[in-house]
Amino acid sequence: MPLVDHASRLWLLALCGLPLLGLGARAVTLGSLRTLPKDPLSTLVEWLLRLFAVLPIALIVLGLAGLHLPRTQITRMARGAHVIVVLDRSLSMHEPFALRGHKATESKTQASARLLAAFFARNPHSRFGIVGFSTAPILVMPLTEHRAAIQAAIAAQGSGQLGDTDIGSGLAYALSMFANDDANAPHVILLITDGAGEIPEQVRMYLAKAFHRARAHLYYLYLRAGDDPPLDNGIVNDTDMTHPAALDGFFRSLRIPYAGFEASNAAAITAVTRRIEAMDTRPLPYHEILPRQDLSHACFGLAACLLGLGLLLRLAERRTLLLVQSA
Repeated sequence: MPLVDHASRLWLLALCGLPLLGLGARAVTLGSLRTLPKDPLSTLVEWLLRLFAVLPIALIVLGLAGLHLPRTQITRMARGAHVIVVLDRSLSMHEPFALRGHKATESKTQASARLLAAFFARNPHSRFGIVGFSTAPILVMPLTEHRAAIQAAIAAQGSGQLGDTDIGSGLAYALSMFANDDANAPHVILLITDGAGEIPEQVRMYLAKAFHRARAHLYYLYLRAGDDPPLDNGIVNDTDMTHPAALDGFFRSLRIPYAGFEASNAAAITAVTRRIEAMDTRPLPYHEILPRQDLSHACFGLAACLLGLGLLLRLAERRTLLLVQSA
């Protein structure tokens, strides 16, 4: 139901009665009413002119009062995993990305956006959210199934890298986004980074509990370029979390559904997609908040159109000279 912001301005609607009283109408002097022929078309045009005077006044007043549709909640049905992409936005992601023996043609950020676009295309039924991280986590996109919004968020990741790499805070923030989500939905965290970073012991303990509480799957896509160390070099677990293999070992120690990949080609995206497709993806209801919709601009625009039509009708009016012969 439409609402207004300034109800005190609605008294101006009383001005709508002025055209109905004939105020502003053109006066025509006749010697006798008997000389005025019956003209239904002119009568219709007269009332249309009054209507085109009343409606613009009403619309302008409603626009000034701030007419709008309030925020509403609707229920939708979703099918597919709920995926939070945790994307590295640190300064190192601005460096060129190239496999060993190949020439760099894109940055690591551009490579991650390309991999994300491929992952997005292969998972048409999933809901996506995006969290960037550097020194602190950054919410880029909450969980949604609106494809255009997701594509725009992915495209925007190529601008502005920031600070250091705090993987722990990025993962913790992403997991917190599942707190109010449907517990029956398949939850997935997709981490995309070009390396690793130190995770304090307290944060590791929190992540271990949070992953189990959210029952989330974790996939680690490592953007390995050139002479970067491999993901699989025999390290199972290590206190030095700055090594990608040590980070991989920590994730394995969480005892959650996990897999790590070197995101050097489309094969890694295909592998993650197949794992997600194997999850339980029965239809699940969820609530979506539709934001408030401002109708004031529509009121002003429609009022301008009606005023233009009224002006055209006024310009189409013709004066007829009536001559009366005396008997």
